[in-house]
Amino acid sequence: MTDKPDLDALFADLAHPNPYLQTEAFLGLVRHWPQESMPRLLDLLDQENVSLRRASVRALGAFGETSLIPLAQKFQQSDDATVRASCVKAYAQVASNFPGLPFPEPAMAVLQASLQDDSPVVAIAAVMALGQVGAQAVPLLLQVCRGDNPAQAVAAVNALVEIDDPSIEDCLLALASGEATDRYVRETVESALSRIRDLRGRQPSLS
Repeated sequence: MTDKPDLDALFADLAHPNPYLQTEAFLGLVRHWPQESMPRLLDLLDQENVSLRRASVRALGAFGETSLIPLAQKFQQSDDATVRASCVKAYAQVASNFPGLPFPEPAMAVLQASLQDDSPVVAIAAVMALGQVGAQAVPLLLQVCRGDNPAQAVAAVNALVEIDDPSIEDCLLALASGEATDRYVRETVESALSRIRDLRGRQPSLS
C-alpha cells in the first residue's frame, strides 16, 4: 500500500517552477487530500505570485464538480479583479478537464455576471470559459455576440465555432445579416461560417 503523501509537501511542490512537479502535486491533492486542500487552494488565488496562482487555478480545475460551488463563493466574495479572473479561469480548466460536465446554476450565474464585470480581463476570461463549457453556454455566448462590446462579441463568435451544436450556424447567419452587427464582428462571423462549412465538407459522407 502506498503511503499517503504529506499535505504540506504537496503544497510545496505546487509552488515549484517545474510544471511536471506542479501537476503531480495537484493530482496528489485531488487523490489524497480533497477536503483539506480545497480551502488552501482557494486562498492561493489571492497570491501575488503569478506562478503559484496559476498553479492553483490548474489544481482547482482538476477537482471537477466539487470545485464549482466553492469557486462561485470565492468569486462573489472578492473585490479583487485578479481573484475573480482566476475563479473564471478555473472554471475553464474544469470544463476542459471534464467535457460535458453540467455546470450548476450558481456557477453559470457567476459566468453570466463575469460578462458584465468592470475588468475586461474577467469579461474576456468569462467568454473563454463559456466556450469550454460547451452546449450549455450557447445561449449566453449568442447573447454576447449580439451585445455592444465588439471585442467580447468576436471572442464569443470564435468560442461558438468550437462547440458542436447544429443551431449555431443559423444563429451566426442571422447575426451576419443583421444591420446592427458591428463590421468587425460581421467579418469574424463570416470567417466562422466558412470554417464551419469547411469542417462539414471534410466530414465523411454517411451514404
